[in-house]
Amino acid sequence: MFDKIEFYRVDIMLLREMGHEVILAGSPAMIDKTADLYYCWWWGHAPYVLPRAWLRKKPVVVTGAFDYATCREELPGTCYLDRPAWQKLILAGMLRAANANLFISQYEYTEVTSNLKVRRPSLVPLAIDMEKYTPSSNAAKGDYFFAVALSTRENAIRKGLPQTIRAFAQVAKDYPEACLKIAGKTSEYTKSLKALARELGVERKVEFLGMVSEEDKIRHYRHCVAYIQPSLYEGFGLAIAEAVASGARIITSNRGAVPEVAGPDGIIVDPNDIEAIAAGMAAVIEAPTDVKEDVLRHNWIKDRYSYNRRRNALEEVINNAAAIKSR
Repeated sequence: MFDKIEFYRVDIMLLREMGHEVILAGSPAMIDKTADLYYCWWWGHAPYVLPRAWLRKKPVVVTGAFDYATCREELPGTCYLDRPAWQKLILAGMLRAANANLFISQYEYTEVTSNLKVRRPSLVPLAIDMEKYTPSSNAAKGDYFFAVALSTRENAIRKGLPQTIRAFAQVAKDYPEACLKIAGKTSEYTKSLKALARELGVERKVEFLGMVSEEDKIRHYRHCVAYIQPSLYEGFGLAIAEAVASGARIITSNRGAVPEVAGPDGIIVDPNDIEAIAAGMAAVIEAPTDVKEDVLRHNWIKDRYSYNRRRNALEEVINNAAAIKSR
């Protein structure tokens, strides 16, 4: 998991580049008993770390997506406000107890700090590999839309896959050469998505690729007519940032942190408005492609979400947390 999930892998790499020895713990039993600092992904995991850190008087830094209030209508029970009282108590307690709390988007930083007491909050956005995610030198694009999503029911709904398929079915009537390719691990819910495509008459035009290699994912980012992800919520939107860095045109939503990652060139729609999503898809099919615009999209991500920016921010936060704890 630490190797396969990009935001884990990147932070491990950056921490090691700073000169730290990083000991990984994928379960409570694996937590190291001699660490000088504990770096924890997710506030829900912090209760396993904090007691040990407190006993040893060592600092704890927590990061991740918090999801304070989103998707309450579409996915009740998933955000902080919908959680049971005991879970809210734990999560709020971790925000107050950690020596530093790192938020991965401006949206979440503002929302959480405006509604809950947070000890030493910092805005430290995720980072994108700018050497890997680059535009193609060829301006020609394919005739397909591309999406990346684990297709479990909750995640597929959050990423807007049903709306994407419905909107594509409208577009396919006027642009019969267009296709939709969806990458990501499949699940039982994939059958429901395939049934929806079949019901709408686009079964042969919607392709579920399953898991794809990193190389194939980047190739699709570069050559799709547009990357489409009308998410109901994103704490950051890593796949969106990767696609933009690869020069892809973007059709996405006005929810969560998505607009700040998609940039000024993204087509931003209401994720529940099928007509608006379809109109965005038709617009990119009609619009000419330009290598210079692909480069501008890449530079938008480079200027905001590079490895160097996250590394420098992490180093400052960790050094401050260690120094304060020492005093």
